[in-house]
Amino acid sequence: MSMRITRVFFALALLLAVALSTSSAFAQQVSGAIYTTTQAGTVVNKNIYVARTDVYLNGGPQNTHSSGLPDGTYYFQVTDPSGKTLLSTDNAVCRQLTVAGGRVSGALASPSCNHLLNGLSNPANGSKTVQLAPFDLTPNQGAEYKVWLIPVGKATVSTTDSKVLVFSHSNSKTDNFKVRESSVSQNSCQPSGSLSVLITGQDVHSYVPKGSWSSAATGVGVVKVEGLSTLPDINPIPIENVVNSCASNSVTGQTVCTANDNKVYIISGLSANPTVTPLSSAGSGTISFSQDSSCTNCGVAMDSVHNKAVIALSFADQVGGYQYLNLDTSSFDPAFRSQAPPFPDAGTNISENILVDPDRNLILSPNELLNYELVNVTTTKTPTFFEQNISALDPFYFSLDSAGEDCSTGIVLASVEDESSGQSQVYIADLSQAVFTPGTPGMWTYPSPLAGAQVQPLSESVLANGATGIAVAQGTHTGVITGENSFFALSESAITAIALPTTSGSGIPAITDWVTCSIGFIVDDVVFRHGRDPHTVTAYKSPSSSGHAIALLANRDATTLAVVDLTNMLAIERTPGTPVGHACATSPLPASVVTFIDVP
Repeated sequence: MSMRITRVFFALALLLAVALSTSSAFAQQVSGAIYTTTQAGTVVNKNIYVARTDVYLNGGPQNTHSSGLPDGTYYFQVTDPSGKTLLSTDNAVCRQLTVAGGRVSGALASPSCNHLLNGLSNPANGSKTVQLAPFDLTPNQGAEYKVWLIPVGKATVSTTDSKVLVFSHSNSKTDNFKVRESSVSQNSCQPSGSLSVLITGQDVHSYVPKGSWSSAATGVGVVKVEGLSTLPDINPIPIENVVNSCASNSVTGQTVCTANDNKVYIISGLSANPTVTPLSSAGSGTISFSQDSSCTNCGVAMDSVHNKAVIALSFADQVGGYQYLNLDTSSFDPAFRSQAPPFPDAGTNISENILVDPDRNLILSPNELLNYELVNVTTTKTPTFFEQNISALDPFYFSLDSAGEDCSTGIVLASVEDESSGQSQVYIADLSQAVFTPGTPGMWTYPSPLAGAQVQPLSESVLANGATGIAVAQGTHTGVITGENSFFALSESAITAIALPTTSGSGIPAITDWVTCSIGFIVDDVVFRHGRDPHTVTAYKSPSSSGHAIALLANRDATTLAVVDLTNMLAIERTPGTPVGHACATSPLPASVVTFIDVP
């Protein structure tokens, strides 16, 4: 009986055949065994993982003597434990590995595929593990998955869905595993801007640094944004150094903040007197950006899945780089340099706002030199780098500013700064279509210039200095773009809400809808002006029953927090257009969309 794994419900008879299959049937067709393991491949049959990107496939015994799997080429895929739902998201031809000497010996490289990530060589048996990601979250309530291995000669690729394999169940080997990761954390996949969000049940608090790269103000304000908590707004946490950026982990309740020098602070406990633990990063010297701002530690992004924070920092010779802080041990991994091409007198080689994707173990860093760097940090001690020169798509814009990503789809973004006209443009790319070519550094590209990526202009979106700050409310496919501190009154309080594609994997990704409106006045005739670098914006999905996408923005002096309901903003009355306009019909935003909170 043949089996075809699809994303729709199986026929009952086919499900019964799957359930009745036995290991003896496997032994008749495919000898040996497979098992999930760590990147190093030394752990046999590890069954529980923190994140999907931690799961690797191996096969054969942990020695070089006993027989293992038959040598050859195999397909692999991940499903739910019943086999009913295919979870692997890349094409089947991209999910191939080789077996040599009875042991898994790495993924089968192909220039048209991005599934090239192998683990480490295991000297105990000569194997090289293969990472199973990317694959979707399981619908199984016990967080359980099944991995399948099928000889290439025993399977065909569906003619209607290139992700689906058609094969006989008896010609496969399987192994089950669990992943504790249940969804993209609200605190991961946010750029290293100034603000952070800490979500505790229905309560939301924001950590708001009073300083910036170009400000000497000190302290960090903590503001209650929504929820039933009776905890009052906390007076500024008295940190003597100038803090420029904070990132929170809602799982542990910890917040990490970086100062303009090399100081890093771990803030524990949401109370009037939280514990503040000072540390020192490996940063030295300073790096500068286009707004004449400089910093040693330039920001922090949170990986709440692995309970780590990544610091963007300077090396002594004014080269940018990264350093991980392990929050389980309050210790740093060694810092490593960006491999983005240098360009003298044009700014640093890292982004103003980096981002960490814990699902794919990537750091995203689009910089002012028109280069978009992706750093694979599956192991932070030996990261691998992939670079892309964005000017090949559109050589006429000014520079890239901040990273953004919808981590559920792998749609990545970069804001395009334009100080001359303020016209908003956004670089948008689909990671699932990218081709990764190894090298020192490697490259990430697309099969043709406009396949899988584009620079998209947003009509009627005119912001102060163009698109600079950007953030996506994870789990909503909705984001926000802002300008930055400016003296141009026309657009200094404007923001743009964006709707992102809900799927990925084919075509040219595009922002599907957007609307630009003015935040307006805080009180009387005091206009809301966006804060200084490193961009005072973040976004989150409300834990309330509404589940709306919410943006938080701090003003120039970090005295006021604007809370913008992006879901309601996208539904607001628009200017005339065909099929729809992209600006508010009236200005400023009404109270149903924006509210203001004083920052202590």
